[in-house]
Amino acid sequence: MRIVTSLGGIVIVLVAAAILTPSFYGSANLNDLFRQIGFIGVAAIGQTFVLLVAGIDLSVGAMLGLAMVVSAQLTGGHNDALAVAVLAALGLGLLGGALNAGLVVGRRVPPFVATFATFTLIEGGISAWTKGSPSGQVPPGLSWVGAKSIAGVPTPILIFVVLLAVAAFVLGRTSYGRRVYATGANPAASRLSGVPVRAVVTSTYLISAVLALIAGLMTSGYTGYVDNYLSHNLNLDSIAAAVVGGTALTGGKGGVGRTTIGVVLIAVLIDFLGLLGVGNAGQLLIEGAVILGAVWLQGRGRSAAQTG
Repeated sequence: MRIVTSLGGIVIVLVAAAILTPSFYGSANLNDLFRQIGFIGVAAIGQTFVLLVAGIDLSVGAMLGLAMVVSAQLTGGHNDALAVAVLAALGLGLLGGALNAGLVVGRRVPPFVATFATFTLIEGGISAWTKGSPSGQVPPGLSWVGAKSIAGVPTPILIFVVLLAVAAFVLGRTSYGRRVYATGANPAASRLSGVPVRAVVTSTYLISAVLALIAGLMTSGYTGYVDNYLSHNLNLDSIAAAVVGGTALTGGKGGVGRTTIGVVLIAVLIDFLGLLGVGNAGQLLIEGAVILGAVWLQGRGRSAAQTG
């Protein structure tokens, strides 16, 4: 039912775009749309892993900002130190993911509070490092993962497809994937069955952090400069894509295939609203309404299952 609803939403937006904003189907806009799908999709894959263990990661946007700032500050906009900057960004991202996991698993802090604290800490660190004004040029070498195309296909969506295939295989075909679902569905029973629940939960936060950093590097390569505004949207976009696609906030249900449908819906909706001239406040309002609708459908589905 959720998949049908999400697909129906995509069709409605596409039809509305054809009527109200024909430029939506122009080649330039479609290229931008595919890139947007790639950026949101990579982060949403990581968010899906965390949601499957009944967690949530609100530090994704800060990770994106961290990737942009590190890639600009450590390189000065030149390719010479690009490899060092990428490794440094990924290393810092892993530290952020480890902090999330340490708070959630080690200190039993609610995921919402823990990851929001990490978001605030990283944002504060970025502000202190850049003296309150994140800026700078990103090395042109990063454009290959954000702004270039291969055989006419934007690289961000190619990267997304590759990571999606890997994630789908891991969740659907490996013992680790089965442990992720079991941990989210019933952590107490999983623990009694020998599943290393703490390690599984920790791994999902590390995966989310790394994928958020990759999404940040891709976005950096596309913009070519540090844009702190973008980092504030990725939290909502990645969560919205996963939840709208059908991944349950209560854990144990969903997957990256469903998330992909949500990614497409959110990206198409954002692009359409942008062409309509709807401001950021209006976009947030509509996107929030979409999330609320998805959560309501989840609750209705659980109630029906219980009464049935």
